[in-house]
Amino acid sequence: MAHQIYLTEGIILKKKDFGEADRLFWIYTEKFGMIMASAKGIRLEKSKLRGGLNLFSCGKFALMSSREFWKIVDAQDICQAKNIKLAGKFSGIAVLLLRMIKGQERNDFVWQELKGLFLALFENKTKEKDLKDWEISFNAKILRELGYMADLPKTKKETVLAVNRAIKESML
Repeated sequence: MAHQIYLTEGIILKKKDFGEADRLFWIYTEKFGMIMASAKGIRLEKSKLRGGLNLFSCGKFALMSSREFWKIVDAQDICQAKNIKLAGKFSGIAVLLLRMIKGQERNDFVWQELKGLFLALFENKTKEKDLKDWEISFNAKILRELGYMADLPKTKKETVLAVNRAIKESML
């Protein structure tokens, strides 16, 4: 029985070891939205997937669907977080996405915003002093798109308050 392989771009937001040499990945993908995918034997030195599956990396993934979660059959790294400070900033964004997105559903707006922010951060397209503003703006736009906020406030202070209120009221 042949299994269909799906190709998509994605950004790895979280990873968790399980078993002797396996690992689970939470990946926000272009075609499927948030998915959980497994990589068998990835922690072995001989694994062909080791180089393409790093935390906070953007890549191209070949996936097979299974009953429990997706299986990663191939991965190619496009860009990854090398700056520790920027990776720390991005981890806050990853936590927000993992917390607020439940289930697997494609969302082109979220994908475009996430990929744009990722590339701006890790391809040195933004200045360090602008990072906080980027993060606040991104969080507000994503929460609005996901239905946790009605409108985008006009000032930075109002935006921060609205983001915090939306997160609190979501009870997630």
